[in-house]
Amino acid sequence: MAKVDELQKQHEANLDAFLRDQPGGGPDADWALVRALIHRGVHLAIERRAGEFCALTTFLSEMVGHAHGLMHGADPTSAKHDDSVH
Repeated sequence: MAKVDELQKQHEANLDAFLRDQPGGGPDADWALVRALIHRGVHLAIERRAGEFCALTTFLSEMVGHAHGLMHGADPTSAKHDDSVH
């Protein structure tokens, strides 16, 4: 797994460079970019047989929890985000 973690860091650095070059088009454009990255990532995993279905869904569910933590922080009493429904 250490090799995968190291490769992931390299890919994330490349993506960071790509994302720095993207024009900021506001929340709708940023959300569309997020959706496109996730959608293409799912296709990449399947088309290249990069991992088993269960590994993909487990990772995606971990990312849901990660996103929730980033939005709310570690404080369970923090305010909820305004325009999303839990």
